[in-house]
Amino acid sequence: MASIVSTGIGSGLDIAGIVQSLVAAEGEPVELRIGQNEAKAQSKLSAFGSLKSALSDFRDKLDAMKSAEKFLTRQAISANEDVFSAVAGTSALPARYDLEIVQLAQSQKLTSGAFTDADAVVGTGSLVIDVGTASATIDITTENNTLSGIRDAINASIDNPGVSATIVNADSGSYLILTADKTGEANAVTVTQSGGDGGLSALEYDPGNGLNSLTESIAAQDALARIDGLDVASSTNTIEGAIQGVSIDLFASTQGASEKLTVENDESAARGLVEDFVASYNALVSTLDSLTDYDQESEIAAPLLGDSTVRGIRDQIRRELSTAVSGINAPFATLAEVGIETQLDGSMSVDDSRLSEVLGEDFVKFGQLFSTTDGFAVRLYDLADNFLKSEGIIETRSAGLQSQIDDLGDQRESLNERLASLETRLLRQFNALDSLLAQLGSTSNFLATQLTGLPGVDRPSQ
Repeated sequence: MASIVSTGIGSGLDIAGIVQSLVAAEGEPVELRIGQNEAKAQSKLSAFGSLKSALSDFRDKLDAMKSAEKFLTRQAISANEDVFSAVAGTSALPARYDLEIVQLAQSQKLTSGAFTDADAVVGTGSLVIDVGTASATIDITTENNTLSGIRDAINASIDNPGVSATIVNADSGSYLILTADKTGEANAVTVTQSGGDGGLSALEYDPGNGLNSLTESIAAQDALARIDGLDVASSTNTIEGAIQGVSIDLFASTQGASEKLTVENDESAARGLVEDFVASYNALVSTLDSLTDYDQESEIAAPLLGDSTVRGIRDQIRRELSTAVSGINAPFATLAEVGIETQLDGSMSVDDSRLSEVLGEDFVKFGQLFSTTDGFAVRLYDLADNFLKSEGIIETRSAGLQSQIDDLGDQRESLNERLASLETRLLRQFNALDSLLAQLGSTSNFLATQLTGLPGVDRPSQ
């Protein structure tokens, strides 16, 4: 048997060990209770965090479905993407069109006569450049009267009406090129001059008034398309409004031939929204199951087993999913009737054939099933958002659990202070006892010595 190390001066007792054991015996049950309660509260707080995350994802998927603009999408299909492309908005209606591109829109381009080089002097005075209804007057002095100086003055003008000036240095000389920034007949360019030495007349262009010093190398031109034989003009190579909700970008002339433009319901986009909705709901169901499960083999309960808050959330969502939508005047009003079915385990699945049938026959009504005021996406979004808002039930429960954890921390701190005080008091008492025992031992030894010196007292034999 191992010997006890004595730390007491007079008693030989292990005072430090005795005190530690007494303090531990006092504190361990309370510490165990605090630790268990803290672990349970932390587990529940983490569980509500997981539930919040799953509900947030579910709400985000519903957000994409509760708006008719996002849900009822159309697509425009070009039979020849090299000739034109098209984009359809939610107001577009399914139809087919023959599209002939007679001509593309062009920016006007004017070219001067040949000059010796870019540094050749042209003249002084004022150049007036008009583009459509915009106009700028550019002063040309002896400091910028060269071909390159005039180019730079035009480009640097803060009132530039929409013309870019460049110089092409060819074998036959240098040429000033003026190009309108915008396409279309309305953006035709005229150039006139006044004052100075008259040299700027070499840059005039105003055919209506007989001024043709510049040569029109490319005419200002509107785009012209024929949609089902009807002419549609545009100042740009984008046609807006000719077909309701459809924007068409023109790339090349078809030279008398036509290409097909098809506008149809974007069933694949609608199907994608449904699949995301079902996947998100199933993830939410899986999260709810994992947080409220009970493992029979290990006899371990999930942190929110039997929790009334979770049970209430699950019940309210199920109730909304099973409530029919009113007022859409469609041959369906429930999710099951459009192929979105609830399984025995609470999850959802999609009947592809039934969903395809509904999308093909009642595309708009199908969207309203989710996006109308009483639609599934609108109702479920509002429900999930209500759960998740700052003063909602999840935040309230989470705040309560955090408060409980904080309180347990305060209890632990209070316990540690009480145990420290107990340890100090016990050490003081045991040390006092040890001192007393030391004094008693000393007195005992003194008396024994005195007694052995008295006459007639038998001494022990040596």
